[in-house]
Amino acid sequence: MYIEWKEEFNLGNRLIDTQHQMLVLLCRKLDIAIKTKRSDSTIQMVMRELQKFVEFHFVSEQNLMREIGYPDLSRHTRIHNELLIEMQIELRRIRHHKEFPDDVLYALSEWLTAHMRDEDSKIAAYVRNSTDRPIGEDLYGKFLPIIGS
Repeated sequence: MYIEWKEEFNLGNRLIDTQHQMLVLLCRKLDIAIKTKRSDSTIQMVMRELQKFVEFHFVSEQNLMREIGYPDLSRHTRIHNELLIEMQIELRRIRHHKEFPDDVLYALSEWLTAHMRDEDSKIAAYVRNSTDRPIGEDLYGKFLPIIGS
């Protein structure tokens, strides 16, 4: 197992925290598929699920940054786009048996952990101090219970 949820990953924004927990859950799902030697097609299916959720999460996070006027939006978006391109390349390499899913999972887990700690924590700090509030923020607790609580 390369990644597990840690309380230190909580950013204090329920929408983003819930999505981050889903990303960890999907990485764990991929880890299980790999370790239980599921078929190549099953592993690729789980990787595609993870990729689609990453894409969704990045759109959500970028919308949040726009809503609150986050000053480093363009740099953060560029970081997201670079990972998406890398994921597409790696998925293609796995389909053609030129990369091992386990290696991709390790790299993604490392990236996700570092990104939450180093980049997303800056967004969380900005949200806490921003007078512009995220759209629907008061609904998060009603619709987004934190996974595992």
